[in-house]
Amino acid sequence: MALLIFPSAAISGLPLPLSALFVLFLFVTVILLATYLYTTLRYRLSLRRYTLGPARPTTASPPPQIPYTIPFIGNAYSLLISPPGVFWKQLFRWHPRATGACTLLLGGRPTHFIYSPHAVQALLKARGPTRDSLNLDVAQKGLGIASRDVQTYYGFGEPADPATGLTPTQQQEKMNHDFLLRGERVNELTAEFTRALAELVAAEPCCDQDVGLCAWLARGMFRASTEAVMGRAILDVVEGLVDDFWEFDRGFMNMLYDLPSWFMPKSYQARAKILDGMEKWHAMLQEKSNDRPDPEGGVGWDPLFGSRANRAKHRYFEARGLSLRARAGLDLGFIFGLSSNAIPATGWMLMHILNPEGDKTLLRRVMEEVETAKREDGTVDIPTLISLPLLQSVFHEVLRLYVDVWVTRELKDDLILPLDDEKKQVFLKKNGIVVAPSSLGHRDEARWLNPPSEAFYAERFLRTHPETGKAVFSLDGTTGKFYPFGGGKSICPGRVFAKQEVLGSVAMMLLAFEFDVVGFVDEQGRSKKHFPTLRNTFSGSGVMPTDGDIRVKMRRRDTKA
Repeated sequence: MALLIFPSAAISGLPLPLSALFVLFLFVTVILLATYLYTTLRYRLSLRRYTLGPARPTTASPPPQIPYTIPFIGNAYSLLISPPGVFWKQLFRWHPRATGACTLLLGGRPTHFIYSPHAVQALLKARGPTRDSLNLDVAQKGLGIASRDVQTYYGFGEPADPATGLTPTQQQEKMNHDFLLRGERVNELTAEFTRALAELVAAEPCCDQDVGLCAWLARGMFRASTEAVMGRAILDVVEGLVDDFWEFDRGFMNMLYDLPSWFMPKSYQARAKILDGMEKWHAMLQEKSNDRPDPEGGVGWDPLFGSRANRAKHRYFEARGLSLRARAGLDLGFIFGLSSNAIPATGWMLMHILNPEGDKTLLRRVMEEVETAKREDGTVDIPTLISLPLLQSVFHEVLRLYVDVWVTRELKDDLILPLDDEKKQVFLKKNGIVVAPSSLGHRDEARWLNPPSEAFYAERFLRTHPETGKAVFSLDGTTGKFYPFGGGKSICPGRVFAKQEVLGSVAMMLLAFEFDVVGFVDEQGRSKKHFPTLRNTFSGSGVMPTDGDIRVKMRRRDTKA
């Protein structure tokens, strides 16, 4: 009784406002403490069943749900505000990674995270789960497209078109296959990209020019890739597209998580400006649509209408009856897919190749390889380039270290996934969300050894050929733990072009210029002592951006030597 009397007596002596605040404080404290104790007890019980229960298919268990303190919000705050990878490092200090899966409460919705390679591989092969909800969020929240247009574009639940025999989703998949995955079509795209980039490089006035390498590279690559895919006219019509895009890119994940515009007003303003400009561009294209070359015809690229892929996409927009604003938003998403990953990946590659704190022999060895892909006229033979073992290994090591993709699926039915070879399984209930974060496989300390997973190692994907004794590129043994482009039916459709774009850009820069490293700088251009690391941004955003740059002095190579 004394314990109950004391607070009452103490409160009665306080002024009314303070008494109310004190009662509110006690109430909130009790709620938070009770939530933590209950979720911790539940976690301990589920973990015991999970780790000690019989490993038979009929006894598949739900993943242990990680404790939290704040109702509804759950684990969302600590997951989203933590620097990339920090949340998981802290979690695995006390939660057994051997479970292969766990559940987090994110804004009132239980979300299952899987990191067992067996479970990831099975999820990517599963046909039932979809990412429809994520597609809707990306279009509406991230790209600002009206709900009605989004439904029209995807056509969820619509029957097959009698003329084609395909549903809207199947039409989009066929379009991606025909224009972004077929070898001859990808080669056309790459040829236009390297042509546009070569023109920009040739016009660059660099004689011992001191620049931030990634910042300088980003502008040129963005212009070249946009011109190659979308056409040259968009860069003339949409004023400030190059600069506005990177402002939009910086805030895209904030938009996707539905954070208010006052949180990152410049990013929202940049998106609105881009969409206004692209709507004007689409109006111009519509007026001249009779002049648009058939994407299946003999014209590979057109200055106004761009690539075959772009023309096929716009033809589909018209067939679906989309508004000009929706077309602008979808094209912004297409440009986002083109540039927000390939360009940072190219920057990471060049920084590591030139890094004075890294392997001092790497630049020489890469140059020796790249020279074998150089034609007599100075251009690069892309098929030869993309087969070079060391260059491929460096590219994939950059993807391993710096890609954080959340392969996200919505479960329409109950799903059971294997966790190991011994019939241990995890049960996921229908209507739930399951996520396979690539970074958990890419940086698993138990699976990437010698050197440790946190280190950049240019030769990590090289093996010695048993017959020739030469180094060859290999992805053997990476199934389920290395998936930088996602996987399954929603795997990145632009992955083939992206690889050629990145490797082509790296080769062209190294063949065109000599670089002397001046030092490292942060995002504000201030000098820093060490190699840049990851920017503090949201997880799951693809190729993670750098928190700084490497300053170099550039001079054009003497091609006569």
